[in-house]
Amino acid sequence: MQAMPKRQDIDPQLTWDTSLIFKTVDDYKAALADYDQLVGKFEDSYKGKLTDAKTITAALSAYEELVILRDKLSHYAFLPLEVDRLNTDLASLSNDFDLLVEATTPRLAFLDIELGALDIENLQDLIAEHPQWTAYLQRLIDQKPHRLPALQEELLASLSPVFNQPYNAYNTTKFEDMTFAPFTANGKSYENSYVYFENDYEFSHDTELRRQSAESFYATLKQYKNTAANSLLAQMKNEQIQAKLRGFSSTIDYLLFQQNVSRDLFDRQIDLIMTELAPHMRRYLKLVAQAHGLDKLTHADLKISMPSTFNQRISPEESKALLLDCLSVLGADYQKMIEEAFDDRWIDFAQNEGKSTGGFCATLYSGPSYILLSWTGLMNEVLVLAHELGHAGHFQLAKKQSVLSYEPSLYFIEAPSTANEVLTCNSLLKNNPDPKFQTYLISELLSRTYFHNMVTHLLEAAFQREVYTRLDNNEYLNGDILCQIKREVIQEFWGPDFEIGEDAGLIWMRQPHYYIGLYSYTYSAGLTIGTVMAKQLEDNPQEVVGKWLETLSLGASLSAQDLAKHAGVDVTTDQPLKETIAYVASLVDQLEELVQ
Repeated sequence: MQAMPKRQDIDPQLTWDTSLIFKTVDDYKAALADYDQLVGKFEDSYKGKLTDAKTITAALSAYEELVILRDKLSHYAFLPLEVDRLNTDLASLSNDFDLLVEATTPRLAFLDIELGALDIENLQDLIAEHPQWTAYLQRLIDQKPHRLPALQEELLASLSPVFNQPYNAYNTTKFEDMTFAPFTANGKSYENSYVYFENDYEFSHDTELRRQSAESFYATLKQYKNTAANSLLAQMKNEQIQAKLRGFSSTIDYLLFQQNVSRDLFDRQIDLIMTELAPHMRRYLKLVAQAHGLDKLTHADLKISMPSTFNQRISPEESKALLLDCLSVLGADYQKMIEEAFDDRWIDFAQNEGKSTGGFCATLYSGPSYILLSWTGLMNEVLVLAHELGHAGHFQLAKKQSVLSYEPSLYFIEAPSTANEVLTCNSLLKNNPDPKFQTYLISELLSRTYFHNMVTHLLEAAFQREVYTRLDNNEYLNGDILCQIKREVIQEFWGPDFEIGEDAGLIWMRQPHYYIGLYSYTYSAGLTIGTVMAKQLEDNPQEVVGKWLETLSLGASLSAQDLAKHAGVDVTTDQPLKETIAYVASLVDQLEELVQ
């Protein structure tokens, strides 16, 4: 057995460099103290005094600086812990930030409360005079029907750290309490962990290794089912209470309001994919089963791709050259950003004990875009990196906006990242006509990009919709019922020809997305925009690239629907989603022809 290496034993070149935020821990601690003092000064200067345009302008300018500093502190606090969660020194540093936020957030609550109490005409005048704050001020206008009396708003702000506790409990269970027993496959013993399973074993073409690792993995999850259910249901109950307090008819409507997205867009995304995409993904998985000689497909087999001799390991440096080429259509400045991400160590490639699973991109408004991976060298990992670099490119461009109008709706967030995945695959397909390579890469595009974003995350969304609906209907929920709901959703999508065992019901335990509101469905929404945009970028780059990059630079200055429309995609209709499903169908058609 080969144990997962400790963080301190990892080559620094495979890790991200957080000294780009603060050079030393002492600098971070000094900045914590500065932030606390600045909050006090801000409170003394502006609380109860936001009655004229000049004072409000000065307050918002000062608040921008506070937000930027808090952003730096936040990233320095959580990024090191994400890659070394068992390190108590890092946990202590992160806790220092948490305590600071707990103490200062209520003291800043007056800004939104006092500005939100202004007449709409006054807020609109401020927008006209200071368009850089349009998104922030318009949000205050939109929130007026749901705003509570000032004392209640202050109380909710004071309780905000408590609302994060379910997610903290989830992470504690997942990364500190769970230990996975070794398992045996093909006469060999293997270590198991979240990183090993979710980044490698689950995609393995070795059937015994894949299925035995899944059995070992879910055996551990089952032991924590009720604890995990308690955390998730506490999170949802928090959201339900706030929805009721603010006068929303359902918890889902409350969460969608935060995204500035209508309920019909949410439901359409789930319903159309469940009915119209499912048949094509079933066709694809049956091709995969045939290629692997499997007489049945279980839930442990759903994420594998076609067998291929091209499934070679790719080094981080090789991925850099590949992605620079594949994404060259986005221009020289975009390529420069990719080079900077590699050269200045924005990316954490390492696999080590105590590291968080999956991948993400966390951008500092005043600095780098940090990308977390657990590099396996497989093509699916290259696509993950293309995806996260899409987030990096988006938020680096969005810095043209005020920090208060910086982050667009979650509905649009995944569009730039998924567009990069499609561009990368389509570029590689054009450059290598070898039928074996085409089979391999189309399979990777289906199993990684479309499966991950439009199946895995979409089924999470369908699960969420059912759970929130039952919660609002005052139905009893526990770990067993959550497992039953999850399994039924999976069975509905895949149909009777797939063997969805009892362990499949535990899949809900793997997802942190449930602690970020209605995040899961936005992957398929983003991929819908991303797929249509990728085709436009390829077909007409001279006219489309500039418009796309301009759209990314708009941040939150437009709604998600208007951002998509600005780029040339009208998501107010179902046409983009139908085009995306048709594109997936064409990929499956190509694959059927290639394997005949």
